[in-house]
Amino acid sequence: MRRVGLIVAWCVACTPATTRPSFAPYPEALHAVINARPPQVTEEAKTWLVARGAAVQHASPLDGFLETGWYEAADSGVAPVRVKIRLWADPDVPGKARVTVEAVYQPMEDPSRTQRDLEQAVPKQSAGQRLAERLLKALGEKLGQTVY
Repeated sequence: MRRVGLIVAWCVACTPATTRPSFAPYPEALHAVINARPPQVTEEAKTWLVARGAAVQHASPLDGFLETGWYEAADSGVAPVRVKIRLWADPDVPGKARVTVEAVYQPMEDPSRTQRDLEQAVPKQSAGQRLAERLLKALGEKLGQTVY
């Protein structure tokens, strides 16, 4: 009977459920290899974003995923300024993470479509893109970055 209990406990602990979204980042997303494990990268990104006034809507160090709410990245007059930042931190070689940072905006409202259907990658020179670039640079400076 004890063996059955251990098997059940093991199966429950190894659930394939994840809090990551079912979609992949846009191809325009930024990428880097950071010299830290995914949970640490996620926590550092959360701390950095909160310090800049972004409301982190969801962060899961276990899953290596973070998403902000809509954020007013108004550091210039270049539209759009209302953006959402997402971070995926995937395991790379031991002790390192492949990090993807995506900045998106929503050019229109349409309740009949899903939010992701309405999102687009921010333009290259926008405040949202600069925010994503600064986040990735800050992670590299704090935790170290591998350049290939």
